[in-house]
Order: sequence, then structure tokens, then C-alpha cells
Amino acid sequence: MKKIKYLILGIFTFIISTNIVFAAGTASLSTNVSTIENGSKVKATLSLRGVAAWNVTIHSSGSTSGCTEKFVGDSGTAQNVNKTFTVTCPATSTGIINFSVSGDITSANGENVKISGSKSVKVVTPRQKSSNNKLKSLSITGFEITPAFNVDTKEYQLLVPSTTEKITINAAKEDRYASIEGIGEKEVHEGANFFEVIVTSETGVSNIYTITVTVEDLNPIEVTIGKEKFTVVKEARNLVKPDLFDETTIKINDIDVPAFVNEVSKYILVGLKDSNSQIELYIYKGDKYIKYKEFNSGKVSVIFLEDIKKPKYFEKTSLTLDDEKIVAYKHNDLVLVYATNIATGKTNYYSYDDEEKTLQIFDINDYSNLVSKTENSKIIIVILSILLIISIIISTLLYFDIKKTSKIKIKEGYKKNKPSKK
Repeated sequence: MKKIKYLILGIFTFIISTNIVFAAGTASLSTNVSTIENGSKVKATLSLRGVAAWNVTIHSSGSTSGCTEKFVGDSGTAQNVNKTFTVTCPATSTGIINFSVSGDITSANGENVKISGSKSVKVVTPRQKSSNNKLKSLSITGFEITPAFNVDTKEYQLLVPSTTEKITINAAKEDRYASIEGIGEKEVHEGANFFEVIVTSETGVSNIYTITVTVEDLNPIEVTIGKEKFTVVKEARNLVKPDLFDETTIKINDIDVPAFVNEVSKYILVGLKDSNSQIELYIYKGDKYIKYKEFNSGKVSVIFLEDIKKPKYFEKTSLTLDDEKIVAYKHNDLVLVYATNIATGKTNYYSYDDEEKTLQIFDINDYSNLVSKTENSKIIIVILSILLIISIIISTLLYFDIKKTSKIKIKEGYKKNKPSKK
């Protein structure tokens, strides 16, 4: 019995080592769909298994054209392999697309097999594209949005605790042919966070649902500037560091808040959020806040300020830079701004060229002295002009007075020397 087992094992090993295959090759035909719309495409696949050579054709007929194809070849090693051949056919009319295969396959043992088979695909009239771009549901994991979801309500609100850093937006569309964007995990920051869930119909029309997620601040630091109220931003992730500044923290109302400092100018910036949840940087000076507006002009980066003492001879005005109004000073056609150079920390007047949008440091003292001298010269000229006029008037009066006196004397002399009548 033991010898028989060894004999069988030896025969089996010999068969494997000599690659003797007794099974014949097989072939199967399939399509990726059973029904398509007119104008679409269908793929037919012929799968061959255990073949060493093949001479096969995939035929197509019916509601298609030009996709019959023949495949001839071998494995190149005289060993059996598996092969896959495909044809892709467009539907040219409603009806039926017929696929069939013919030919023969040969296995490594030399056995040749004729193959055949067929598949059909129905071609239907294209359906009308859907215009449905509505949601079936909308929610945020672990929270309740307000108001409750309604397919025709487009705006929703949600208040979450100050410890919340992420939320997950869930939504489902009414129509399977529509697409949806804006769902999944989202980061949230202190204050108002705005999210959009966009549903686009198969026809390409979008419908937008908005969610405002407000992360509450349990201990806000409130600031009033003029008549407007702000809150100090306490999350560094909500702020963008400007160039030439370093990150730091300062205490306001005994609370650590993120800030930015420029070591040269010693300016400290903090973020303030307005009633519309818009955040901007402000220069912090004790209890005073001055809006930070950096302007880069070539090699100069400055922070605009307002001079408490208006420069002599200049009138206070304003100019607009990057949609922001800046305090300026004007004399004749000359426009100046008062600003601190961030790189040097020095504060000066700068002349502003509106055409080239550039700044040039300006010596206000020299200009004032020049204007003063000019004004003094004008005054002297005026005085001299007045004196000249007065002199002319006096000379004229004297002239006429002298002339009058001369006439009187001549008249009197004539009377005196006039011969008497006898």
C-alpha cells in the first residue's frame, strides 16, 4: 500500500514538472450592462482561460456599428495562460445590440476547441435629465440645527460649546443623479463659522444650503471703538501673522490672548472681531486700539497713523488705499501721510504719489520753513506794493496841489500887474 502511495505521488510530481495539462481551455462572453441609452456605450468582454493559442472574433450587430474585432495570438511560451479581450460599442439607435464570439482556442496539450456564445444588450431612448437639486436630509452629528430641516429652507444656525473644534455635516440628496458637496468633517473656530452644502442637479443647476455654526465664548473681552463694539480674538488659529511681526501673547483683563509684536517698532497687534464676525488686526496701546493697516510700497512697509498735531499749512483729508480710508494731509497739490516704517521703527511724514502708488519720506520741517519764507516774502511784497501805491497816491496829490498853487499864484500876479484903465 505504501509503495502505491509513493507511485501516485511520483506520477503527480512528474506531471507537474513536465507541465502536462489534460483540461481543455474555456471561453466566456459577458457585457458590462444589459440595458443602455441610445448614444451611450457598452463593453463586451471575452475571457479565455487555460489557453496557449487563440484565433477568436467578437462580432457585433444590431443597434451599433464598427466594433467587430478579431484577436489572434499565443502565449509565447507554449504554456497555458488566461487572456481577456474587449470591444466597446456605441449605441446608434434604439433596439438590440447583439454580441457573439467565434473561432478556436488551443491548450498547451494541443487540444483545440471551437468556441461560440452570444449576449444581447437592449438600447432604449435616453431618459430626460433630472433637474432635482434638493436635499432629502441635513444634520450635524451630535447637535440639533435650527430650524429643523425642511427641503425648502436654505439657512440654518447652530450654537456649539467653546470646546468644540470639529463638527461633521451629514446630508443626503433627493435625486440619485444629483451631486453633493460640502459634507463631512469640518474645523470650527471661535465665533461664527460659515458652511455651504451644494446640491447640483444632473442638468448642472446648483442649490445652496448654508449653515452658520457659532462657537460660543463664555468669557468675552469686549471693546468699544467709537460707536462700534468688538470682542478680542482669543484663538491664535483665527489670526494671520503679518510680515516683520513675531507671535506672542499678552494679558487683557487678566486673560492671555494671542498677539503679534514687532521688536523694532515695539508695536503690538491683537485681533478684534466685529458684530458681523469679521476679524481684523489692531494696534494695541494699553486700553487704546488703532486699526492696523500695512501698506507695502517697494522697499517700504508702513503702518499708517494719525498725527495729533496737524502739520502747519496742511488741511486734514483722506485717501483710499486697498479699499481702506487713510488719514492724509494736503497743501496745494501735495498729499502727505503719517506712518511708521515697520523695518526701522521710525515715524515720519511720507509724500504719496497716487499715480504710482508709492511713498517717499518727506521732511516736513524743511517744507514748513520754505512755505513760511514764501509766505513772508509774499507779505513783504504786499507791504511794498501798498507802500508803492501810497507813494504814488501822495505824489499824485502833491503834483496836483503844486499845480493848483502855481495857477493861483500866476492868476494873482496877473491881477497885480494888469494895467489900469484911465
